[in-house]
Parts: sequence; C-alpha cells; structure tokens
Amino acid sequence: MPCLIFDVDDTLVEYVDFDFEEWYKQVAKKAADALGIPLDIDVWRGMISGVVSRRYPEKFGISAVEFWRKVDENNLEYRKRMLSTRRLRAYPDAQVIRELPGKKIAWSASSEACIRFVLNATGLLGEFQAIYGKDFENYAFLDEMKPKSGFLRQIITREGCDGCIVVGDSLRDMKAAEGAGCVGILVDRRGDAKYGRKIASLEELKSLIR
Repeated sequence: MPCLIFDVDDTLVEYVDFDFEEWYKQVAKKAADALGIPLDIDVWRGMISGVVSRRYPEKFGISAVEFWRKVDENNLEYRKRMLSTRRLRAYPDAQVIRELPGKKIAWSASSEACIRFVLNATGLLGEFQAIYGKDFENYAFLDEMKPKSGFLRQIITREGCDGCIVVGDSLRDMKAAEGAGCVGILVDRRGDAKYGRKIASLEELKSLIR
C-alpha cells in the first residue's frame, strides 16, 4: 500500500476569508522588519511560490534559517488568532481521511508546529502517522521545497513508502509529486484548475484509493 501524503493548508484546512496581504503583514513583513530585511509583497509571493529563492534574506547578510524561524513563529501566532476568531476550520470532506487505508503523512511548507496546531485544532492530528514541515532537520531542505521535489523524496525515503499518492490544492504540490515519482491528485474546489488528475471533493478519494 502506498503512502498517502497530504498537503494541509487549503487541502484539509480552510482559512475563512483569508486575506493574503493581511497574512503577509502579520507573518512575513513582521519577520523581515525585525531583521532589517527589505521585503515587499511581490517578493514574498515569489518566495513561497518558488520563483524567488527562499535564501533571499542572505542577500542582506541575514541567515535564511533565522528569517524562516521568525516567519514560522509569526505563522503559528497567526493561526492561533484565526482559530480564536473562528476563521480556521477543517473542510467538511476532510473527515474522509479516517476511511482511507495506508500510512498517512502530513506535509507542508509551513513548520511542523504550525501543522500540528491546525490538525489538532480541527481534530485530524490522530489520523497521521508522520508530519513534516519545512523546519525538518533545522531547515535542511529549504532549497528543495515544493514545487521542487527534493524534500518530498526525502520524506518518501525516510518513511519507506512503497509508492506514494500526493493530495494537494496547488500545481506546486503536483509538480513536486511528479518530480518525486508520485501520483498527484489535485483538489480543485473551485473547478478552475488545469490538471489532468483532479477531484472536486476529498470524498472522491474513497473510490480512487482502496
């Protein structure tokens, strides 16, 4: 049975009325300002999409690890605020993972602490046998985060997966899955994504994974 590797944010967990600029200011800009790094919203967008290097802070003499650690601390606080204002919740169809066979792994470009917090808050934490955030081994795989596949390949090797299925909400997830030799399944809730293997609801996984 292959490993089932799930992205978390916007795949299993929803941030109600999410505002990208709000998130940027409270998480990334706050970290950058504390370290004296010039960071506008377009550079930040490029960093998380893989267009701009995640080592961007090093252009200004600041360790990338130091920057991302501050980002992840702020990100955890942001998630706590989202929960306290009832803006963080699991998608109703996320409950289907309880019915799926195989080893389930949570994988995200946020930190392990952020992943554990949202999964615990939404009652999904106990469904996963392993959790991997970008701070794995002190951010050792910063240069191999999605859409690159190096971090995902490390997870597959470490967990001894006999094949893998990656479920995510973005083309970055799918590109990483393809690069790692996995089957990618795109959750397209809006119905506007262009990808061959996609589903409108996680409920469809029951007929695809047996």
